[in-house]
Amino acid sequence: MPGWRLPRRVAALAALLLAQAMAMAQESPASPAGEPSPVEHPAASPAAVVPGPFKAGRGVLGEGQVLVDSAGTLTFEQVRSKFDAGEGRAVQPSDIMPTGGGAALWYRLALPAVAVPTPLMLTVPHPNMDSVDLYRPASGGLWQLERSGDAVPVARWPVRHLTPAFELLLQPGETRPSYLRVAHNYPLSVPWELSDPDSFHEQSKESHLLLGVYIGLVLLIAMMSTLHAASWRDSIHLFFAGYVLVVATGQLALTGLAGEFLWPGNAWWNDCAPVAMTLATAALLHLFLRQMVVDRDAPWLSRGLLLMTVLGAGILTAFLVMGNKSSFNLATPYYLGSMAVYLSVAGWYVWRRPMVGLWVLAAMVCLTVGSVFPILRTQGMLPLGTATQYGAQIGAAFEILLLVVALYLRSREKRDNQARVGALTRVDPLTGLGNHRVLLQRLDALLVRQRRDPGAGAVMRVRLGNAIDIRQNYGMEAAQSAVVQAGACVAGVASDGDTVARHRDGDFLLILQGHLTRDELTQIAQRLIARGLADSPSLPPGTMMQFRIAVAEAPFNAPDAEQLLHAMGNVLRELSGRSGTGLRFINAAAG
Repeated sequence: MPGWRLPRRVAALAALLLAQAMAMAQESPASPAGEPSPVEHPAASPAAVVPGPFKAGRGVLGEGQVLVDSAGTLTFEQVRSKFDAGEGRAVQPSDIMPTGGGAALWYRLALPAVAVPTPLMLTVPHPNMDSVDLYRPASGGLWQLERSGDAVPVARWPVRHLTPAFELLLQPGETRPSYLRVAHNYPLSVPWELSDPDSFHEQSKESHLLLGVYIGLVLLIAMMSTLHAASWRDSIHLFFAGYVLVVATGQLALTGLAGEFLWPGNAWWNDCAPVAMTLATAALLHLFLRQMVVDRDAPWLSRGLLLMTVLGAGILTAFLVMGNKSSFNLATPYYLGSMAVYLSVAGWYVWRRPMVGLWVLAAMVCLTVGSVFPILRTQGMLPLGTATQYGAQIGAAFEILLLVVALYLRSREKRDNQARVGALTRVDPLTGLGNHRVLLQRLDALLVRQRRDPGAGAVMRVRLGNAIDIRQNYGMEAAQSAVVQAGACVAGVASDGDTVARHRDGDFLLILQGHLTRDELTQIAQRLIARGLADSPSLPPGTMMQFRIAVAEAPFNAPDAEQLLHAMGNVLRELSGRSGTGLRFINAAAG
């Protein structure tokens, strides 16, 4: 089907991106860092690693040495002694370091030699790190400590930024190296960078601009969904608006923007928010999918999704109560299980409702592909990179857009079904014309109008005089076809604004608008009679429909619609005793 192609292509593209990224990861595997190989350096020279010429720009990977403090208990002086003893090893930015479990990483930074005082920016482009401490040499042989990371409120960071950053002022002849201590709750790579201040701020502006566009898109979708919930009377759009806002908050927490602007003074929540909001998003998505499929006669599926929602809420509660370090490992199995559930439910939904289900499946594929890379990073299987750092944001953006399309199609189907059900209360099921209820409403409206304009409107009541003969000669199917054809004949002589409806006893009513003379009404009736006498392919050969028509011209002088219909019915009963067609004008008051 043509409507299936686009969501299928989106899902296929997402799968290809996943395969390509995995291939790239295999080409440059992360070397194990559990047992760093020591590099010999003279103990008398603390700055044994001599950097090459520094080229200022938008980010140059830093050089130096790294030392793993497995217990996280070494003091600064002990670390300096170990580096001087040659226990450090050269930094490899792609290496996944064994942080977590209380371990800490110490880096001895090889900063470039300068001839004049040079300002630089040192950045660790990894948001949500637990602790990043910079030790810089100060006058008098002292050391200056600057702290960043989730252990410190963002408002107290040396540089208020998406990720930990520090301002450096390199002095000519600086001999003592700088040190960086990094602590985190899962293994990760730490590719710290150096850049000149202008390039740093330009790149920061670009990052904030992109995140601002993302926020604007999310707010627009949330506002549209709220309006759809009100205008279409469908609560799932309101639920989706709330889900989108939670997703956006979680993504902003993951990128560091939320910590920079939404809660800069709350270090505890800045540390918990990325995991907490991601758990809340995963649990809410189960609940959202349940709302999508709850009316599909699958109570087992509804209960399963509700159970996953409750399980996610329980893990979230444990995470907030027990703390980040104690319950972090509970989140990853829940994420993986949730992704399997998302894809399974979406696949089932495709089977039940292909048009909507394909878009839901494409959305779940994009979300899964985007979320796989950060999960692999937290498990120490992939280094920090574009896919691992921004995959979740890109996947969530595509997921939201595809779900918007799916919800629109779902609501359109629902509105069409409601319109068809509503039409059954106003349409005659055999002919498709207005039913008796519509007939009375339009006649009452015409009578009200005649009180202001007595010459407006006219009514024709049409009866198929030989309906019984057709049924007796050709059967019930032919008789029903004759009724349908009769309705088409009456509708064929109607003009724009006229009403064609069927009386409950089977007669047809043509309610004419405007000011019509008797001659004009006679011409309309004659055209109708001629249509009935013409051959019709839907009737047996040689079968003609004999119409008997009662015409009420304005003013009706009838107190209500029922009185008018009764008078016209009396005229038709008189005409029924005659063979062939018949036409008579009546005075409703006299009837």
